[in-house]
Amino acid sequence: MEYTHFVSVAGLVCNDKDEILLLKSPTRGWEYPGGMVEPGETLQDALIREIKEETGVDAEITGFIGVCKNIQKDIVNIDFSCKYSGGNFVTSDESLDVKWVRRDEALDLVTFPLTKKRLENMLYACNAVSCFNFKKEPFEVVAEEKYTVGR
Repeated sequence: MEYTHFVSVAGLVCNDKDEILLLKSPTRGWEYPGGMVEPGETLQDALIREIKEETGVDAEITGFIGVCKNIQKDIVNIDFSCKYSGGNFVTSDESLDVKWVRRDEALDLVTFPLTKKRLENMLYACNAVSCFNFKKEPFEVVAEEKYTVGR
């Protein structure tokens, strides 16, 4: 059997004011930065690269939030918490706009179903790691668990 899984990473980047970094995607609307892990690249390096490429922001990874899998396309998404460490906003082919938003505004701006579900997990992690599996078309969570951090 041949395996063909793809891995993506995303980060909930917060600044000193506890604001969330969002970018406006040309296809999915407002979302957090992230993207596919390239062959030979670590998860951490991929996330830092994607944040910089899409937003111009430098960030440090501060924690692990959760993982989810698209069971129809075998894509595994891994989410991290990050803190802003520098840089200035830039846009790219993947980001039409970039801005800081208050936590209570973030969920109102994000409308793409999968992105919204992952953002909810990112915002409300609270010492638990989220693991869910989903179908994308139409979006449906088919299994979900929260696991406490540690033993």
